[in-house]
Amino acid sequence: MDQGTPSQKNLLQEIRDTRSTLSTKMRKIADFALDQPEDFIRQNSKDVSKALGTSEPTLIRFCKIFGVSGVAEFRINLALSLVAEQRKLSAIEPQAADRRSINRSGKMAIAQAAVNLVQGESALLLDNGSTAEIFALAIKDLPPTTIMTSGLLVAQAALSHGKHNVVVTGGTVRQASMCMTGRLVLEAVRDTQFDTFIMGADCISLERGISTFLEDEAQNTRILMGAARRTVVLVDGSKFDKPSLHRICGIDQVDCIVTDLPHDSEIARQFAHKGINLEFVSSD
Repeated sequence: MDQGTPSQKNLLQEIRDTRSTLSTKMRKIADFALDQPEDFIRQNSKDVSKALGTSEPTLIRFCKIFGVSGVAEFRINLALSLVAEQRKLSAIEPQAADRRSINRSGKMAIAQAAVNLVQGESALLLDNGSTAEIFALAIKDLPPTTIMTSGLLVAQAALSHGKHNVVVTGGTVRQASMCMTGRLVLEAVRDTQFDTFIMGADCISLERGISTFLEDEAQNTRILMGAARRTVVLVDGSKFDKPSLHRICGIDQVDCIVTDLPHDSEIARQFAHKGINLEFVSSD
């Protein structure tokens, strides 16, 4: 799907609209995604293929019909669509492994650009998520820095350098994303002031702002934003104009967005027209 054109449909609707044009084999996969989306999201490719009596390459080809790179990205988009349509309180959150496998080169370029933005700072607050993990891996050349995060995998990545003072917020661990939520997050940052909050996002658009999967995570992210002097959002081009979930904040409430979105795309032009501070990177 062209990143320069805002998506008007969620994935579930795209599958419904496309189903009648598919071959019998592909239609069987489409029906599984429509009828059992939670199983499609939670099961691995091998198990889904086995259940459908098809091959993994066929499953990948089906997913690519909808403009994604493979099964992992398809499952993430399916989860977004499921939540957007059903508004479930218990959202079907994409697995950490799926998030980590999407556009890794783009996320690495974004992370490195963000590291350049925090040179000379002594205290950083990091979000959870795959892009925050990669940022934590990219800070190996920073001088010893105090790092606080709500993400266990982010903390592990920051600790791997052997020189940073890494603190976790505490709270209830959510297994799918390996992050901490709950009142202890608020207690951890009470009366603190960090230089920069490095924030991720599941969805971002001019109209709906920045959103995430779960309501409690949106609330925790707002708390973290309030504990830092500025907020820098790291978001790859696949996150723009996804179905809106739980709103974290408006675009005008963040200081900078670092992205691999093409600088000449229509979405980039729209953001620039609104005066949004975008930092573009290339993953080439």
